[in-house]
Amino acid sequence: MSLIPQRGQHYRKPALWKRILKWTALSLLVIILAVSIAGFIFVYHTLGKIGLDTEVIYEAKQQLDISLPDQPENILIMGTDSDPDGTNQRSDTIMLARVNPEGECLSILSMPRDLIVNIPGVGQDKINSAYAVGGAPLAIETVKELTEQPVHHFVMIDYAGFEQAVDAMGGVYIDVDKRYFNDNSDALWGQEYEPIDIYPGYQKLNGKDALAFVRYRHTDSDFMRIARQQLFINDTKAQSMEWGNLTKIPELADVFASNTTSDIGRSDVLSLTKFIMGLSRDRIFQVQAPVNETDTSYLSIAEQSFSQSIDDFNSPAFAKPDPQIPGAAAPEVPSEATKQTAIEVLNGNGVEGSASLAADLLTQKGFTSVAIGGNASNSYEDNQIYFREGNEAAAGELATLLKPATVSPMPSELTTKAQVLVAVGSSFEEQLTQKQPEVSAGLNFEQDSETGLRNWQSASLQLPFQVQKPTSFPLEFDYVDFHIYEIQTDDGPRPALKIVGESQAGDSWGIMETTFTNAPLLQNPTLEREISGQNYRFFYVNEKLRYLAWQDGDVVYWVSNSLQNTLSEDTMVQLATSFRPI
Repeated sequence: MSLIPQRGQHYRKPALWKRILKWTALSLLVIILAVSIAGFIFVYHTLGKIGLDTEVIYEAKQQLDISLPDQPENILIMGTDSDPDGTNQRSDTIMLARVNPEGECLSILSMPRDLIVNIPGVGQDKINSAYAVGGAPLAIETVKELTEQPVHHFVMIDYAGFEQAVDAMGGVYIDVDKRYFNDNSDALWGQEYEPIDIYPGYQKLNGKDALAFVRYRHTDSDFMRIARQQLFINDTKAQSMEWGNLTKIPELADVFASNTTSDIGRSDVLSLTKFIMGLSRDRIFQVQAPVNETDTSYLSIAEQSFSQSIDDFNSPAFAKPDPQIPGAAAPEVPSEATKQTAIEVLNGNGVEGSASLAADLLTQKGFTSVAIGGNASNSYEDNQIYFREGNEAAAGELATLLKPATVSPMPSELTTKAQVLVAVGSSFEEQLTQKQPEVSAGLNFEQDSETGLRNWQSASLQLPFQVQKPTSFPLEFDYVDFHIYEIQTDDGPRPALKIVGESQAGDSWGIMETTFTNAPLLQNPTLEREISGQNYRFFYVNEKLRYLAWQDGDVVYWVSNSLQNTLSEDTMVQLATSFRPI
């Protein structure tokens, strides 16, 4: 049996999903188009503006790679703008996105605009200079050389379109990590930044504020701006199923068509957006290009780390998180149910006997139905685990035993009768992975009732709900901002409290408390756990705990990680489980 069956050489119409990433360029906002059959005809004709054979698109196509049927595709996404007179065109946002429908995942590689690279025919310069000098064709060629990856399509999104799209949808809910303000009142001539005035907290941002948020870099760096863009994508995807208002579709279609330049033409929009709507935010892998800082404002690529980043980009790992619960015994792996799963093991590394050894080890671990299926048609570095519907939990447990492993749904064309298929990669070390205890965050938690107490008490007096505060708090942390406000929702304003905390490294993390119990952010958690009688919702991004939430009556509370997810899972769990009413 072949893991990926050979296909005929005749030309086949490119898969429907090949056009998906033009929507991802606007942080997946276009997924709402999929809800309207009634608006399809209007949308179809309006989107005809995209992909027309203009001179810009024709020239860019000369640098694009040919798409292969039923294979993942890479799309270069650029957020562009220019001076008011149309000069000095720039690409401030540069992402390479990889769509993998069979693996049901999306990878996004973000590149800092100040990254120094070789620009073909130009020499060493910042990566965003490629677009300024040679437009989309040179930008495509530069990214291909840097990443050594093919680029099958490109999308250029004008920032004005981004702003208009957010407004057309009535805004997007984002958990803003801290206060952002700049009015250029103290800026020297020529050193102005975009103005911004956004308070911390979960809130609905309009187009202007959303654009200012994802572009901000006045007081930090391009790394943090990329982190804000990644946060925007994650939080926006969380509310994608909310956008079902049919009256918004024509306006959105016109916004995208008027502000997008791409080689991707209109066709099968509803089928494509269905993929995005069905894609869990847990299946979106986001990574920044690793860099070395230099003596100048420029950045250089960290070659060794970048190679690993590219491998992760192509084969992201989506292992099921296993949070450490205080006072709880670690669950047995494998569980009794998983031991009954029908498993087939293939040799995916070319080393004779690898599949047999892996099968024997699984049998010794208690698995009762393990078959050896021969050689896979491809070679793999990491172990590959494919599962049939209803067997994702079993596949996740296998991944903990066969680390490093990539877990994906079973391709429909495979003929195996197994519930889970394992292809042993070259990283297989001829033994099963032993579960390692989580390394302590090294923080000094102490029983605490005094830190920020006056602010907590003041908030409690002003808010119409029960305010809670951590009773165990790290000595290295502090509170830097308490913001009492109202969240504007479709059902009216909801009272809310946002506390901005600061870690020992100066990273901002947060606490949210509100009666907005049906906030889109809190829907569809990665997993749920009961701790001391309280149900907690865990939300992960790239296997890092992003939000940890719980509800008490008609109030919902959550702890949010820093933009770069620097708080350990253990720290967030210790904080969350120590909350008590004031």
